[in-house]
Amino acid sequence: MDELSEQAHQLHEKMLEVEDSLHNQHSMQKLAHLENTTDLMKLIQELVDRKLCKLIKQNGELMFKAVPQLEAMLVNQMTDDEQMIYSYIEASGREGLWVKALKARTNLHEKVVNKCLKSLEGQKYIKTIQSVQHPTRKIYMLYNLQPALDVIGGPFFTDSELDTGFVEGLGLLIWKFVATRSYPHFFQPDTLANPVQASYPAGYSGFATLDAICEFILNNDVTNVELNSSNIRSLCNLLVYDDKLELANNSFDQYTVPWQSLVESKFGKAFESQNNLSPQDSTTFSIFDYGSKVPVEEEEEDKIYLDAWSHD
Repeated sequence: MDELSEQAHQLHEKMLEVEDSLHNQHSMQKLAHLENTTDLMKLIQELVDRKLCKLIKQNGELMFKAVPQLEAMLVNQMTDDEQMIYSYIEASGREGLWVKALKARTNLHEKVVNKCLKSLEGQKYIKTIQSVQHPTRKIYMLYNLQPALDVIGGPFFTDSELDTGFVEGLGLLIWKFVATRSYPHFFQPDTLANPVQASYPAGYSGFATLDAICEFILNNDVTNVELNSSNIRSLCNLLVYDDKLELANNSFDQYTVPWQSLVESKFGKAFESQNNLSPQDSTTFSIFDYGSKVPVEEEEEDKIYLDAWSHD
């Protein structure tokens, strides 16, 4: 194949200046400084023949996308069947392509497809991934791409398996942070001026918000896994479901820790014990031990007193 013309080379360089950019015919004419459509098509054909340009149909319009020199060189080294399979896998993007769907689209014999896939995978042009939605399917995607979150299950999954240790550990950190915003000096009970005041007064509005939780995780380098507010909200919703957190002040993004959750975690029990908030003996409580009795007057037989009635 003849070398690329200087004019086509310049057009290719200008197309690459904007990464992942798509160009229509009008923008291509501007880049090439050509008004004649026929001359433009000749340059584009040069690039397409050398795998330096892709044709993409978007919203019914033909678009052009430049391909880097290195990628084009790798594609040119493939067989025709490998190029076809590679192009279909590339078009699937970060979603990947199921091997069964690949065979149906290429209309190639199963042995040919398997041979090409083995060759491309061995040269690290493609790779297999496991989908949490379809764990039994063999899915292929380009080697240098990261799978979409809905494919691998998001940041809480490792190798398509739910990382329960990570979820529980991060959930505990969130719980403790929300607890410090829910109870004054809760983790330092000795500093309480009034041990009976274990919670904030009514009207308190300083409970932990979703933004505050996200900021806490980000500023303290809790994890090197990239998390967004949607991921943190999912964890908070899980804690709410487990009765570890509850929504405060009828809000949708402000959380507090229920006292029962503190007691079950033993933090509350330690707090009660240290501040003598729990009963000192196991004597059964009865309201009759603390109530006053009204003496029954014999001459007023038409009157009924609850104290008298309860002891009859």
